[in-house]
Formats: sequence, C-alpha cells, structure tokens
Amino acid sequence: MNIADAIKSLDELNFDLKYEIKNKNELYIRLKPEQIRKIVSIFIYVYKFNYICEFETPGKSLIINCLFSNSKEGYYITCSYITKKSPVNLQNIIHQSRLFQREINKDYDYKVKEVSGTGAYQVAVGPVHAGIIEPGHFRFSVMGEAIENLEIRLMYKHRGIEKLCEGIDANSLNLMFERVSGESTVAYGEAYALLVEKLMNKEIAREIKAFRIVLLELERIYNYLDDLGGIANDIGFSYPAKKFGYFSEIIHQLCERITGSRFMRNALVPLGINIDFTMEKKKDIMATLRSLNPRINSIIKTSFNSVSFLDRVEDTGMVSRVMAKKLCITGVVARACNLKYDVRVNFPYELYKEIKSGTNITSKGGVFERYKLKSIELNDAFDFIEKALTYINTDIKRDKQAICFKDGLEAITSVETVKGELVVYGLTGKDNKFTRIYFKTPSFTNWSGMSEAVLGEIVPDFPVINKSFNMSYSENDK
Repeated sequence: MNIADAIKSLDELNFDLKYEIKNKNELYIRLKPEQIRKIVSIFIYVYKFNYICEFETPGKSLIINCLFSNSKEGYYITCSYITKKSPVNLQNIIHQSRLFQREINKDYDYKVKEVSGTGAYQVAVGPVHAGIIEPGHFRFSVMGEAIENLEIRLMYKHRGIEKLCEGIDANSLNLMFERVSGESTVAYGEAYALLVEKLMNKEIAREIKAFRIVLLELERIYNYLDDLGGIANDIGFSYPAKKFGYFSEIIHQLCERITGSRFMRNALVPLGINIDFTMEKKKDIMATLRSLNPRINSIIKTSFNSVSFLDRVEDTGMVSRVMAKKLCITGVVARACNLKYDVRVNFPYELYKEIKSGTNITSKGGVFERYKLKSIELNDAFDFIEKALTYINTDIKRDKQAICFKDGLEAITSVETVKGELVVYGLTGKDNKFTRIYFKTPSFTNWSGMSEAVLGEIVPDFPVINKSFNMSYSENDK
C-alpha cells in the first residue's frame, strides 16, 4: 500500500482527515483526539504498519504525534492531534506506547515490585557498577535459581539533549548529535546529515555517499568486535575476548589515521565532508582490513568450535518473534528473532541500495543467534567498505557548506546504527535553529527486550545476555 492508496483507503472510512505529503515519503495526518484510537487500530491490525514512537511538538496546546512506517513501501506516517490533557491511552492497542507516554508526561515515579513465597528473594544490582559504565539499576526477583522478573530502572543521568538542540545553530548541531551516544558517533552524525539534506532538498556527490558508508561500517566493525569480545569475556573465554579487543584497537587506530579521531567525530557533516580524504587513506583502509579480516574469522571459528562456549550461549536469553514484535525490538536483536527489518534495506540511504540486497535473520532469538548475526554482519561490513571504496577514485577535498533553513520545515529520517533503528524528527524554527528535535533511539525500546530474555534463566547468565543486547545507557537517558 503506497501513500496514495493509504489516503484513498482512509477517505473511504469518512473520518474527515487532513492530509499533507512532505519530502516525498512522509504522510502527515491531522485528526481529532477521539479519532486516534480507531485510526491506530486500523494502522496496526489492518494495514500492518510498524509503530515507531509517540512524541510531543510545541504549540499553544499539547500536540501529540504518533509515528508509524510502512517498511515495505518505504514511507512514514505521522498522526497528530491536539489535546489539553495527557495523550490518549493506546496501551491496549500498542504495548510499548506506555514507554513514550511516560516520557511525554514526565512520569518517572517508580515502585519496586515485591516477591514472596518459599525460596523467593531479590537481587539488587546498581545503579553504581564495578565497571566504567553509566548508572542503571537492575532488580532481579528470583524463585530458587530461576529469574521470575527483572525490573530495569534507568534515567539517572538524563541530559536533556533534545532541549539543548533547540539552542544550537544548525551549522554546529552535528556535534551535539554525535554525543547522544559516543559509540554510534558516525550513525548519529549521518542521521543529522540526512535530516538537513532532506529539509533542504539537496543531493550530494556519490563519492561523499561512498565515504559515509566507509565510516558507518568502520564504526559497525569496531562495535561488533567489542560486542563479540564482551560475550566471550562474560563467560570466561579470555582468548577470543582479548583477540577481539586487540582487533578493535586496530580499527580505532585506522579511524584516527583517516579522520583524526578514534570515533571519527566531525568528519561526516551535512552537504559535504569535513576532512581531506586521499588515495593514500583509501589504500590504508584496504590494506588494514584485508589483513585483519581472515584473522577475525579465525577467532570466530574458534569460538564456534568450542563446546564450553556453545554450552553457555546456546538456548540462553531467548526472545520469541511474537514478543520481539510486541516490544518493538530493533536491530540485530530483532533480526535474531526472525524479524526481517534493516533500515539499510527498507529505507536505504547513501549507496546501500546498490551494495546491500538482503537482510540477515535467524529464528531462536538467543545469545548465540545474536553472536552469530553480529559475526555475519561484521563480515558484511568489510564487504560494504570494499564496494564503497570502488566509487572513490580521486582525492576528496574538505568541503563543509553552510546550512540555512526556512522556518516551519519538518522531516523524518532513520539510520541503522550498531544498536538498531534510530529515527529522528526535526522541525525548523527561527534564527537557523530547530524548534523541535526528537530522537527515537534503538536502546529505548530494546531495554525492555532484555527483561523478557532473562526470564527463566539464572542470575549468572545475566551478564552474557546483557552483553549480547549491549544497549546504550546514554542514548536512553538522552
């Protein structure tokens, strides 16, 4: 069902809705609060649209936006209504609606659930942890050895980034985007670049698109190397853990040689490029990756051949396809549950439409499946970089162009980060700034998936399950 068919079908229901198509693949629907539950039910159960999020935008009254997507046709649908009270409750239609409505209402009051009975006890972990990580509280309710419930409490370091974005000139805003989640620096920078170029209706050169893919996939490589090493480390398999950590360091050093930053900060900018990319750097990338790839695959093979490793990760921390869909899980975690969705395929950006054709999936949704998928996508990243570099056959000079917006423009864009689907909404305002920036980060919904994955497991299996998800605290507490 394309956008025109969706409008025609809704018109036949006589809802008297107001439609507006923007940026070619965005349908905005204005409706009344009393209509939203009926429309959402049709979107979910009849049209099979994907629910993404709910968020508010500024106005004289509270404007609530419910965002959906048609991943098969590649477009977004935003249903907006004005209310003087709280958002219309959609929880019995969309389970995860509660997360976003709590955020809108700023309702973070929390009561710990109690557990009772023979052999019942609770294990409290955090918010302060032994490792160098951000704060998060995990409370396990255990009966005997099996985990009966896991409560996750975050938001200890809410930074107010969305509000901060409103006071920054569009020409410098990429720096704030890159700091939402440091391990996804390039992906967030890419999201901002795509947003700006969509708002300004600008197209960039193919060489720069290829350059962006190189950076995006280098970021994917070092993150997945860290993830694979973290899983091995959490079950005491030190050899692969140390090797993956060493390989990750080699990639970080490569990133620094190319961009001047180990995390490739401020290299990818809207409308252009913020570094000089030479043929020498291209040769450096190709030589480094070609020498590294077989060594990585050798260690992956070692882990697959280890009985003690497989004993800990197989049939551990599983999430069913039905539950993954209900919880709006995304990224590798979702693809491990047989949900066939990858932004690079369903909403292709840059040159992914030319270099990536299929979506990797497995069915069991456990730690082993997440480990296996990350190893597959790790190899894909090497392949994508090599293909992208074939589009760059001459030096690319630094070219950072000025951004100048009109007031009142809005757009939606999405990127496949190392954690999953990142969706960004932007509404321009005066003085070349945004009136509203909204981030739907992958970790925001994926955290609840881990609460499902640990059920029936034992507490010692929590670290490896947690690492196989490997969500970001910072992009949740944005």
